[in-house]
Amino acid sequence: MTQPLALDSTPHGEAAGWRHSEELIDALAYVDSLTPSERAAVDRLFAEELKNSTRQPSDYLAELPPPYNLNFEAYPLLKDEYARVRAGKPKPEMDTSRYRLDPPPLNRRNDISAWRAAVENAHSQLEHQYNRLLNLELLLQYGAKAWQAHIAHLDVANKRLVGAAADARKAVEAVNRERKLAQTAAASSLGDAEARWLEAVAKNREIEAACEALEARASALQDGLPQQPMPRDPFGIRGASHALADGGAASPSVNGEEPGAAGDGDDEQGSTQSAAQAMAH
Repeated sequence: MTQPLALDSTPHGEAAGWRHSEELIDALAYVDSLTPSERAAVDRLFAEELKNSTRQPSDYLAELPPPYNLNFEAYPLLKDEYARVRAGKPKPEMDTSRYRLDPPPLNRRNDISAWRAAVENAHSQLEHQYNRLLNLELLLQYGAKAWQAHIAHLDVANKRLVGAAADARKAVEAVNRERKLAQTAAASSLGDAEARWLEAVAKNREIEAACEALEARASALQDGLPQQPMPRDPFGIRGASHALADGGAASPSVNGEEPGAAGDGDDEQGSTQSAAQAMAH
């Protein structure tokens, strides 16, 4: 089935959704050519449409459906942070006391609980440093291979995306090539149809001119003829037909008169017999 060259679209103003004002595009972009004057006229129409349009580039998303509201403000961890941002308060500094080995203050040097807290902090710092050493050893032992595997995965994903992009470009080129061939063939068909239409119009004009000339000539000839009454039966055909229908029982009349009224001459009989023979043949 041959696909139409025009894009499928609903009539202007009848489409639903956020593309309710889409236009039907039925131009042959690869065939239709614009002269400089036509291009200037099109540019003026575009400028006028943009000037009168109520849509602006800043609100091109106004007709799209609103995004899904994730409602982050309902999370307890973020609620206080949202309140701080709304109030315009500065962000509190990060507490780095857990990363320092500070001894108890001077006024608590004799407090056992203060020294116990300092020792626990030192144990935590030591454990943290031990974890850092383990992570460094793991990184030195397996980091290179892990990064190589990660890079290999990224390379495979990149090749897959490059292949998909190449396939998409090939599909676009194939569609454009098919459109160009179809529009070129359509242009040839349209040109042939236009040529036939022009030829038919020219022939119709010639026929119309010839008919007008014949009508004028017939009118002139009719105006030049004298006005004469039409004879009722100049050749006696009606009388001959009646005679044939009656089997020759009576002689036909000439010009609606009886045979005896015009005389019994041989001329009337001869004409009547000739007409009867003509009708018989």
